[in-house]
Amino acid sequence: MDPITLATIALTLIATKATEKVGEKIGEGAIASGKRLLEVLRRKSPDTVKRLEAAKNPEVIDAEIIEEVKQVAASDPEVQAAVDATAQAMQQQLGTVVNQTQLAEKIGILIQGGYNPITIDKFEV
Repeated sequence: MDPITLATIALTLIATKATEKVGEKIGEGAIASGKRLLEVLRRKSPDTVKRLEAAKNPEVIDAEIIEEVKQVAASDPEVQAAVDATAQAMQQQLGTVVNQTQLAEKIGILIQGGYNPITIDKFEV
């Protein structure tokens, strides 16, 4: 997924206050970066923020909004830096979620393997 799309996903979730529902999945770093990007966009392109906040379904992002964010980022280095930071935070978090899912699958496979006795030879307090 390209950085501008990742950043716009974070923006939409934060602007529509959907982070209250998915906050555990996104992670604090991505939320903080997204809020920073939202603040920068609010100063540089308030109309874009209004469109983001008006999104009825934060899971479906309008291609026009992505293009609008892309244009604002291309014309303003501060917005571009905030987009990059948000995209990086989202990519890191998405990688963590994938790794946790893979780990859970491996644990499930191991547990399905049968009885695994645990022995403790020495226990000291």
